[in-house]
Amino acid sequence: MSNSILIVDDERGIRETLRGVLEDEGFDVETVESGEACLELVEENNFACILLDIWLPNIDGLETLKKLREQQNASAVVMISGHGNIETAVNATKLGAFDFIEKPLSIEKTIVTIRNAIRTRHLEQVNQNLAEKLGQEYEMVGDSVVMRALRKQIAIVAPTDGRVLISGESGTGKELVARAIHANSKRKNALFVEINSAAIPEELVESELFGHAKGAFSGAMSAKKGKFEIADG
Repeated sequence: MSNSILIVDDERGIRETLRGVLEDEGFDVETVESGEACLELVEENNFACILLDIWLPNIDGLETLKKLREQQNASAVVMISGHGNIETAVNATKLGAFDFIEKPLSIEKTIVTIRNAIRTRHLEQVNQNLAEKLGQEYEMVGDSVVMRALRKQIAIVAPTDGRVLISGESGTGKELVARAIHANSKRKNALFVEINSAAIPEELVESELFGHAKGAFSGAMSAKKGKFEIADG
């Protein structure tokens, strides 16, 4: 996991103070004084986190953040400002900023926020990589007339909220179809929850599907979420 930081602030004193503190914490630090310089530098360098001031000359921080996202830059971005307000913070969050901290900066809070931002972005990238690998593992292959028709059906039903019954003999790929529908649905970033009904004893079906509270029955030593609640997020 990279520990490189880019500080974007038009106040030299803040840039140098943050550089010194963050380098003492083991980070590799670069500094620039404008949004233009930031956009130019990230074209050739990967940063784990960008500390981006809101109020910059020419291109301000929000516009710089917008351009970073248009470039699909993967750095975590923490906005900083001496004139913060709720509207600005909300706009920054909508544009993909991890957090928003106000000047005068608390050094301790700044360090904690940076570490959290880097850790969160790293986990997001790990999850994305796992999802891509999982997608490849369950990829449907074949280009026959039947397979093309099946893919067309999947493309039709996946974006809807309709219920889908997938039937077929054992080993014909029902789970592959189910995963393909999920991967192309509005819920693709949510969990895909499997359940083998035949393997659940009749007396535990209700608990498995709907969950139970601690002490609901003998052996219920703790509360448990049901499959429906887990799938709903």
